[in-house]
Amino acid sequence: MATKDDTRARAPRGTRNVTQAFFAALDGLSDGQQAAVATAALTAIRDALKARRLKAREAAARVKAKTPAKTKAATPRKAKAVAKRSPAMASKKAATKPVPAKRAAASKPAKRKSSSKIVTPAAPEAGTP
Repeated sequence: MATKDDTRARAPRGTRNVTQAFFAALDGLSDGQQAAVATAALTAIRDALKARRLKAREAAARVKAKTPAKTKAATPRKAKAVAKRSPAMASKKAATKPVPAKRAAASKPAKRKSSSKIVTPAAPEAGTP
């Protein structure tokens, strides 16, 4: 169930004043008329808001109709000038362009490869003492 604070937090500014004025006006009427008057008042308010929106839309359409429409044929397109760069300019530009630094993973210190050759002492020859 929504509390009073939740409703106030979501309602736009000025809603409370309008609501209080609406109910204050209804309190001045007899109990039998209050429901019918409230329904008629809400309908009238809804219709007035629709009329305002329609009037604003029509005014915007009139302003849009008064402004001259831009046509594609009226404005000729200009050809884009493509200037070829000399190789010297291209290399100069490439030299000044910063290169993004690559992130290197934390590398382990390189281990030395152990020799795969196994050295055994030479066997003495049969004829030597």
